[in-house]
Amino acid sequence: MTELSQQFLASARQILGDKNMICDQEAATPYLHEWRDRWHGFTPLIVLPDSTRQVTEIVQLCAQHQVAVTPQGGNTGLVGGQIPQGEILLSTKNLQQIPRINKSDMTLTVSAGVSLSDAAGAAFEHDLLFPMELASGGSATIGGAISTNAGGMMVLRYGTMRELVLGLEVVLADGQVWTGMNSLYKNNTGYDLKQMFIGAEGTLGIVTKAVLRLFPMPKAKTLAWCSVNSVADATRALGYLQNHCADPVAKFELVSQLALSLVLQNIPGAKKPLAHDAPWSVMVEFESWHGSEIAQNALASALDKGLIIDAVIARSQKQHDELLALRENISAAQKSEGAAIKHDISLPLANIADFLKQARNKILQQIPDTRFCVFGHLGDGNLHYNLLSPIGMKSNEFTRLRSEITTLVHDLVQEMGGSFSAEHGIGIARVNDLKRYKTGVEITMMRQIKQAIDPDNLMNPRLWFD
Repeated sequence: MTELSQQFLASARQILGDKNMICDQEAATPYLHEWRDRWHGFTPLIVLPDSTRQVTEIVQLCAQHQVAVTPQGGNTGLVGGQIPQGEILLSTKNLQQIPRINKSDMTLTVSAGVSLSDAAGAAFEHDLLFPMELASGGSATIGGAISTNAGGMMVLRYGTMRELVLGLEVVLADGQVWTGMNSLYKNNTGYDLKQMFIGAEGTLGIVTKAVLRLFPMPKAKTLAWCSVNSVADATRALGYLQNHCADPVAKFELVSQLALSLVLQNIPGAKKPLAHDAPWSVMVEFESWHGSEIAQNALASALDKGLIIDAVIARSQKQHDELLALRENISAAQKSEGAAIKHDISLPLANIADFLKQARNKILQQIPDTRFCVFGHLGDGNLHYNLLSPIGMKSNEFTRLRSEITTLVHDLVQEMGGSFSAEHGIGIARVNDLKRYKTGVEITMMRQIKQAIDPDNLMNPRLWFD
């Protein structure tokens, strides 16, 4: 753990005051582990600045004393990048300035500590849509979502955070502030510097503010839960609905039978959506400005063509929320099922069915009776490919095979033109994968960028190239 001098602590206290510092280890506990309990950390100090000025002065102080910093947003990340291992932790959750809406250019100016849900709520009050939708949206922050290039269920329609950010304010590793807070859709004046920090996981600087794109609020949403015979049918259904429905498909979520059954078994109040079980389900949502009839007709046509087996359409907000919860609660439903080996992968749509078949066969050869809890954002090719331990198998026997199985999965993903990290990032969980699958040219370029912007390696120094 970093030893902090009394001079450093006194200077930090002068900048922040006692209320924005945590030195007590018990009080620090919620910041030092993530919700899956896989990553645990330690730190001599947690700082919670409430303004860009305070972030700047703390980072300048750290640069002067060569003290490393791990930034943290809502602590909802799943690859450990936000959990310090001896560095001081800088939480942005107190950067809570009220979001500012510009209706004429449909933008939202917001501080990094504002939650995704609060940002969406601010837009909703003006009949506008901020479309970044995560199950953790009540806790996940704007700064964290930008730093990890968050995805979620609306990527098919609106893209990742990378497509939603117009401008940024960032505190750099030496304490300088880069202010690129413009709301321009076209700004072709050299390198697009904001893109350097989106998805950088705090390795280059700390995002403090952002200008975000907003969209017209759809007048109606049609949410349906459909059963399908195969992933290939689900993919064909997606293509058919996109090509034969005037209302855009905003969500298209794939859910395996096991994933659905775990929600029904482990989440209180969950209700079976359709009378008969099927190997796979898809949850599809359409956006409309003319009511739901067009989407309903498209689903009926897909049913007639045999692309889907059965479907139920939400007829009320309560039904909508119940169907959505079946998808959103899959991760929570797995927690009581013992050990898991989880993957966040993306593949070309045309290769997903073949990948699932090949990966299943390879894994069952290594660990018979593995349970496959597969779900994710089929519309953009992102699968959460989760493997649960066989019933009766000890957790440590299963998890000691994590590295071997993960390499097997990621090698196959690479062969099929995919990515070993679709939306979760690298963190500390995927550093070895980064080195294994990125080319030498890519690694060199990233190292050169890091060296240029953070030459002393003070920003999240354990990530990527530790």
